[in-house]
Amino acid sequence: MNAMSRRGLAWALAIAATSTAAVLACGPFIAALLTVKPEAPADRERYARGELGVVKPTFARGYLVQAYRTFGGVPPLPPPVLTSPADARSSDAFADWIAIQKRELPPAIVAALKPIAPERIGADYSSFDNCLEPAFAVAAAAFKERVARYGARSIETTEWLTAQAAVFQNCAAGPLVLPAAAPPGTDARVQADRDYQIASAYFYATQYDEAAGRFRAIAGNAMSPWRTSGRYLAARALIRSVTVPAMPPKDATQRFAAAERELQATLADRDATALHASARGLLDFIAAHARPVQRLHELSARLATAPSVVPQEVVDYRWLMDRALGENAAGTPPLDLTEVTKGDDLTDWIVATQKSRPRAVERWLETKSERWLVAALWTVEPGDPQVSALLTAAAQVPSTSPAFATAAVQRVRLLIRRNDVAAARTVLDSLPSDPAAGIGAETINLLQAARFTVATTLDEMLAAAPRTVVSVESVDGALPSQKFTKAVWDDDVAAVLNSRMPLDQLVAAAESTRLPPRLRLRVAQAAFARAVLLDRPQPGVRAARVVSALAPALRGDLDRYIAATDDARRRIATLTLLRTPGLSINVYGRDDTDSYDRDTPTRRFIHAARGNWWCSVATPDARDAGLLLTGTTLPFPLFVSEAARRETGEELAALAGVGAPRNYLTSTAIAWAETRRADPDAAEALALAIEGWRWSPCDYNAPKSDLPRRAFTLLHRQFPDSEWAQKTKYWYE
Repeated sequence: MNAMSRRGLAWALAIAATSTAAVLACGPFIAALLTVKPEAPADRERYARGELGVVKPTFARGYLVQAYRTFGGVPPLPPPVLTSPADARSSDAFADWIAIQKRELPPAIVAALKPIAPERIGADYSSFDNCLEPAFAVAAAAFKERVARYGARSIETTEWLTAQAAVFQNCAAGPLVLPAAAPPGTDARVQADRDYQIASAYFYATQYDEAAGRFRAIAGNAMSPWRTSGRYLAARALIRSVTVPAMPPKDATQRFAAAERELQATLADRDATALHASARGLLDFIAAHARPVQRLHELSARLATAPSVVPQEVVDYRWLMDRALGENAAGTPPLDLTEVTKGDDLTDWIVATQKSRPRAVERWLETKSERWLVAALWTVEPGDPQVSALLTAAAQVPSTSPAFATAAVQRVRLLIRRNDVAAARTVLDSLPSDPAAGIGAETINLLQAARFTVATTLDEMLAAAPRTVVSVESVDGALPSQKFTKAVWDDDVAAVLNSRMPLDQLVAAAESTRLPPRLRLRVAQAAFARAVLLDRPQPGVRAARVVSALAPALRGDLDRYIAATDDARRRIATLTLLRTPGLSINVYGRDDTDSYDRDTPTRRFIHAARGNWWCSVATPDARDAGLLLTGTTLPFPLFVSEAARRETGEELAALAGVGAPRNYLTSTAIAWAETRRADPDAAEALALAIEGWRWSPCDYNAPKSDLPRRAFTLLHRQFPDSEWAQKTKYWYE
């Protein structure tokens, strides 16, 4: 079950949460800049208006429901229906309650309270939304009512508030915190409040059987202002007793049945009218757990055709689909897909699309609908006998159709997979290179990736490399306010440049002005570093000229390199690499918020990110290259000859043979110092090699080496009075 599904299920019912896996991490986090968004639309607002762009099988299923409706002419769902709201901490009710606690409680009590965390994390690191936004809204309203009844500074109001603060201490993990019992002889209303608060504390502390019994007792107390909530809350406790534990209890069926009885009683109680809608939602929730296939078909029928739906229905459907495909909590058995898809076109369409089932082509042949055309284009294999018919149908989708962008991109993708490059190029020539009506920036990025793949010249390939940022994603959810308008590219470009181009063509790419300067510099610095390691001075000088022009901070070193004789050039190259740990033999691919603003290779060792030099030759396969356009093996560009392909392989093998950069650079610095015993640059090289050894990435599990000790000894024995010896007081294993 994906994160959206987990959050949404717990929220939408506003009552019972399932056990979910949570990842605990620490920051700060760097946000990724995406040119293609795999799990959701790049522009959710346009998508919600029916402007779908390219619909992908990797979309969260709520978005696939939207696509199915839109392809069929059913009104689109608004964004609130498709997305789950934030947790309680972002709500006004939560803020109001925190303000009440801080303002009205004695300072000593406030100081003793731990922060309220609405999400509860168990001992097995599973988590669920425990204290939901309505709980804080009810508590704030109840406080105001007590103030009106007893007075703001009365003992009754203060004790009620202190007790309620204790209740919310159970929202997060920890031992049970119970409100103090009401003193003997307390007013019946105060005693009823305390009974309710104690039952709630047991509920939030996940002691559900105790909570259910106490809520039933409250339902039987005619004097309690909480009487009408008693049976409803007992049902909530029973439901959570089944859904929250990692392993459901053996009597889960009986507990659900008991919860249904409590909810039916709530619906029969005219005094509980305010709870009726939520009680019906709980009954639907139970049906989803107890009779999942039946409930899934009921929801699917509504989602496929109803003019409007409520968020609850989308969330429940997503959860049931996760269960059907075996993707939710461990221990929950998957459903029978034959039963799940039988007579259910929406569910059949989603399963066929996401699981690449041949069923998609069969259903397209039966229906000839755009819905099933999209599914078939995504799932069909290049050798299928229906490919020609599918390509013809895709070409006939009008530009006004919400399926046009998907059909166009998939038509090109399928032609490429069939190795029909000429046809793919013809289709691409007919499609836009800039956003237009029905063609958003993400669609253009995908078309550019296709153009990059079928380019027949280096100039064509470079022209198709730059892309546009369409989405920003961060692990912690904190997104920058910065606008990302500079051209970027994706991992497909880096994969080709790193592993499918010989050095000479990499240098030619760096020299081409087809690329924006920041992207051109990425290529040039990699070409320079590779030329140094391969001891190829001629392409090294050509690459150095480009880097020198685009990176003024490196100009002094590179101009020395360009002007030097071959023997001196090797030493200057080594010193340049040591002085510039941001240099790498690899071309950087997808941008993030760190790399986006770092246009020049860094001249200092990065301690936190350990982003110095490189780990190894980057030779990703097509899956790493991404963008959904290649097969299982990353192809060479069409213009790279067989001889150049062999040369590329030889160069990659030679680069791999050099080994880890810190070993190479330290060994080179030692050899330099041993042969040129009075060269002051050798002292600097030794010192930088020693420092770089400490911060070089990817060698954490390597055997201990004697190289840093040798470099340290040589530095202090041979250059004891140099500034570099004075700065270098330690060596690192």
